[in-house]
Amino acid sequence: NGDAGLRHVLVIDIGGGTSDFSIFEVRLNEQTPGPDIRRVAVSEHTLLGGDNIDLAIAHFLEPRLAGAGGQLSGPQWDQLVAACRHLKEHALAATGPPDERFVVALAGRGSGMVGGSQTATVKRAEIESLLLDGFFPFCDAAARPYRTNAALREWGLPYPADSAITRHLAEFLNDRPRIDAVLFNGGSVRPSLLRQRLREQIGRWQEGLVPQLLENEEPDLAVARGAARFGALLHHRSGRIAAGAAAAIFLEVEGIQATDRAPVHVPLVCVLPQGAAPSQLFEIADLGFKLRTDQLVRFQAYSSTRKSDTRAGDIVAWSEGEFHPLPPLQTIVRTAELSGPEAGGMLPVSLTARMNALGLLQISCVSADPAIQQSWPLEFDMREHVQGVAGAAGAGRRRQANALIEPNASADALGTAQRQIGIVFTQPASKKNKITAATILKGMERILVSGRSEWNGSLLRALWPALEERWGDRRRSADHEEAWLIMAGFLLRPGFGVVRDDLRIDALWRVHDDGPCFPGRRIKSQEYILWRRVAGGLTRERQTRLMAGEIDRIRSGKAPDELVRLAGSLELIDHDSKAELVRCFCDTAVTLARAKRHCAPYLAALGLLLNRTPLYAGPETVVSPDLVEHAYQAFERFDWTAPELIDLQILFLRAARVVDDRSLDLPMALRGLIASKLEKSGVPALQTAKIKGFVPIGRSDRASLYDDSLPPGLLFVE
Repeated sequence: NGDAGLRHVLVIDIGGGTSDFSIFEVRLNEQTPGPDIRRVAVSEHTLLGGDNIDLAIAHFLEPRLAGAGGQLSGPQWDQLVAACRHLKEHALAATGPPDERFVVALAGRGSGMVGGSQTATVKRAEIESLLLDGFFPFCDAAARPYRTNAALREWGLPYPADSAITRHLAEFLNDRPRIDAVLFNGGSVRPSLLRQRLREQIGRWQEGLVPQLLENEEPDLAVARGAARFGALLHHRSGRIAAGAAAAIFLEVEGIQATDRAPVHVPLVCVLPQGAAPSQLFEIADLGFKLRTDQLVRFQAYSSTRKSDTRAGDIVAWSEGEFHPLPPLQTIVRTAELSGPEAGGMLPVSLTARMNALGLLQISCVSADPAIQQSWPLEFDMREHVQGVAGAAGAGRRRQANALIEPNASADALGTAQRQIGIVFTQPASKKNKITAATILKGMERILVSGRSEWNGSLLRALWPALEERWGDRRRSADHEEAWLIMAGFLLRPGFGVVRDDLRIDALWRVHDDGPCFPGRRIKSQEYILWRRVAGGLTRERQTRLMAGEIDRIRSGKAPDELVRLAGSLELIDHDSKAELVRCFCDTAVTLARAKRHCAPYLAALGLLLNRTPLYAGPETVVSPDLVEHAYQAFERFDWTAPELIDLQILFLRAARVVDDRSLDLPMALRGLIASKLEKSGVPALQTAKIKGFVPIGRSDRASLYDDSLPPGLLFVE
């Protein structure tokens, strides 16, 4: 390295689900008892680890257990993956001859649909080949991971398209200093075979210079030991490894040029340089920043581990591969001192930024106008975590689209439409002046000079405040209340997709808490429709409360059609409730079908309850394949081309669709039966292909789950 006292240590951390790389600069210091250590580079999180290896071995062994073309059930697959984890650890714990055999056995829980033996053998050479060729292949230093848009897998997790950890490592080490030593961490690199392979690979990249191996006797406990050590150093105020911000942070801005004055397509300003110390404040001024006030604004941030020389205030051009987007912050910045024609204008500002000890990036926009002494703090959560998977909160796909879409109507027309809503609801109802949602919408179409189907989500939400202000006018008459409920559902559908929708739904929930002004079947029916239209914006707790208040009516078999459809749209209610609804709706629909009576609402609700690809919830809300089998057995005997049963085709196209998840996909034999029945009923092979194999889920597939038209421009984050 040209410096006898300087060394670079690479930490390779491969755990069960992630791989991470870090480089530390170690320099001898005669003034201190130990060396000075500074972190100089950190990789991006790669969702690739020991769990992927277990899955690869399981895929390799499945044909030997299930037979050629066969497939294990979900529980059997889970059992096989666990067995492969044990097999991997046992086989790699020690060396042995290539033809050494290992046995994998599954417990005797086979299904009649699954053929083949419940035991399989595999050679050591096969296991090592899977690992080394699939995950740790030799490659050139210039090699890069294969990337594809399909790498953004279902449920929103950015799984890598390339399983070769060595190619990810090659990309990280590009333009980095020579590696003198390696420290391995994580349970997946316990086997000496893998440690030797990685050191040999690095040696090939370094013209034969193999890095020294640093001992780590218990890689499984290294993180815990490090945390304890960190706490002790913090308590004693002793020297810690110099690290700072692992990545540089950039903010997307408009109307500026790069530092070298060259024009750029997407200019980014560095607000926090890589290596910044915790709580170190950076001020960025004199760049002519202007902030839009009193209207929705969007702040898009990016991180980069490849811009270590960039300073705060530098303007650089965005480039794919170097910058990674962070969750955007969308809000309304209000100015207390501005009013009248100046409100909603452009205010000159400077920026301040710092990273606190918890990893939160704190950015403030500070007014540069001496007459306005204000600042607006904006926080981006930089702590590493995966967003958007519907867990306990049931968030699922109910995420805001990154694009900020303006209302597709002029400000004058919008203002007139808002005032018209107020005028209509303050008028008394009469035979000559009947208050209906249809009349209101037709009048607004004339004002906005466009059909209601063309109004985008931002325009619809901009009309909501005018309707909300007329909350008390529902009491004027049943006509007023009915029109108000219909308008509310129309303006707020589907309950998510536009910033601040959560607050709008909070306000709308008063309909439930206060109850109807004019109790009766007419208003109750409109309430059911309203909650179905905005179900995607309701929390799990609110959906559960809706169902709890109606379950007895559903059990009686006398639920009105709109209640049945509402029940099907509640994706976040618990599995037991969904199972009860499925069985109840199946029984009622079968009874009606035998009498050749109308049963479409029940079939539509079943299609949503049994669906494999929810509109807004996550995979944990999808019901068991056993319930789909129950429904198929209930309806298999009927003619699926009969007019009153035609919806059975849509039901089973949704319920049997392959989503490439063993716990959610139906057994292959059952899917074959359903596909055959559908094709005999005239369903094209192009449609049944989604049952026979995995076909990526598109936006149109999601939109079809919504029993209404979606506002133009609404985006689903996959």
